[in-house]
Amino acid sequence: MADTRDPYRVLGVAPAAGQREIRDAYRRRARMAHPDLAGDDSASWMRDLNAAWEILKDPARRAAYDAASGLKPASAGGAAAASSRFDATGDEPWRGAAGPPPGTPYGTVLDSGIYAGWSLAQVARRDKGYLAWLRERPDGKRHAAEIDRILHPGHRA
Repeated sequence: MADTRDPYRVLGVAPAAGQREIRDAYRRRARMAHPDLAGDDSASWMRDLNAAWEILKDPARRAAYDAASGLKPASAGGAAAASSRFDATGDEPWRGAAGPPPGTPYGTVLDSGIYAGWSLAQVARRDKGYLAWLRERPDGKRHAAEIDRILHPGHRA
């Protein structure tokens, strides 16, 4: 494979991470990067995630990658927990696939989905259709009143 991307950095885990942590990191990021949710611009990111997963899900491939990279075999340690707080570049804490939110947050901040880390008002600035979709989802019902106020500011129920 000619790809020089470090699969541990792509998935946001430490080389000492266990299989469960690696699998969970892959699944979390794949949900956020899937082109059906994040759009066609995320296809490259999804390819990187899949390539990293192909290496790290197989113990033999992982051991070969570790040996070729000069890494020590995975062991238990605290480094895995600290590393998993960062995104694929290792620079910023993970946010949703939509990137950093615009402007100042106002109201409820979402903790999952493409707009994780954004307030409902910030989402409205970028994608009111997402709010309408979220309102109808089971996990968005708890935000229905706030979403209605944002989408229909002058309307009284």
